[in-house]
Amino acid sequence: MNERLILMTRRLFLSLALISTAQAEWETLPSLPEPNGGAFCGAAGGRIVVVGGTNWEGGTKNWLRSVHAFDPASRKWSALPGLSEGPAAYGVTFPQEASFQFLGGSDGKQSVKTIATVDATGVMLQQVPELPSPIVLAAGGVVDASLIIAGGTDDAANVSGVSRSTHSIAESGRKWRVRPMAEFPGKAFMSAGSAATGGELLVFGGLNWNANSKAIENTTASHAFSPAKNAWRQLKPLMVANRGLGAVALDERHIYLAGGYVEDFTADAVIYDVKTDSYRKAKSLPYAAMVSLVKHNGFVYCLGGEDKKQSRTDKFFRIAVAELLK
Repeated sequence: MNERLILMTRRLFLSLALISTAQAEWETLPSLPEPNGGAFCGAAGGRIVVVGGTNWEGGTKNWLRSVHAFDPASRKWSALPGLSEGPAAYGVTFPQEASFQFLGGSDGKQSVKTIATVDATGVMLQQVPELPSPIVLAAGGVVDASLIIAGGTDDAANVSGVSRSTHSIAESGRKWRVRPMAEFPGKAFMSAGSAATGGELLVFGGLNWNANSKAIENTTASHAFSPAKNAWRQLKPLMVANRGLGAVALDERHIYLAGGYVEDFTADAVIYDVKTDSYRKAKSLPYAAMVSLVKHNGFVYCLGGEDKKQSRTDKFFRIAVAELLK
């Protein structure tokens, strides 16, 4: 073997080793109990809980009412009582300390006017008729104890019905108060990535409707909403137009944005720096899809998602927050 061939062989093995190391940073976990996309996912009672969602079987779309919990200590899934009032998907999840809440979405036929709290005991639903109509595929987050939602539509299939509305939803005296806030300053949208930090809701990308061409368009537009000021401000646009981005705040300064749909489903990721209003490339997802991302106990969990048209995946991974911040 000549020296040039030896050098090329060494380079090949080094490249393979680097690829293997990069992939190993995402830890493979036991698959979801069923393929799922559009579910409400969060941490509650020390477990990762998946509520509702959708999947496909034999060309038919299934709307789910199941609830599953993953215990990181035992690395096992268990079933919890399902949603009592029927299936739900494509709403807004609001992560909190030891529990999470979710709002609205669709049951496959109409909007779901409920707010739910998920804790160690299960799912508690509350009917809130005052919820606005565009609560499907809206952006949202918890800011100063209020649930903030923006954009969305009244039905996942109604892409021309996207909204610019913004609402604040807060519990007072065992009742929910719903208040309209300043409208989103850009085009009406849905399916954006969103996360709350620093007293603001940050919204990235999403889907717009072009009334002239009668077609959907991905956007790079990014904005932040301050409930205290009741005002939006523009952020630096995304590097690439994207809808269905997964988003999770790694800390008060950094937001991990990953996956989604560009010209096809993607695993690419960036980290947005709130302080400098800038993006940098980050570790990619372990697979290309519109995924759910959950931060819990020093890890980011990547769950399921839409990986192809009329398809959902049951893949499940996690990675240390410290690895993503490198």
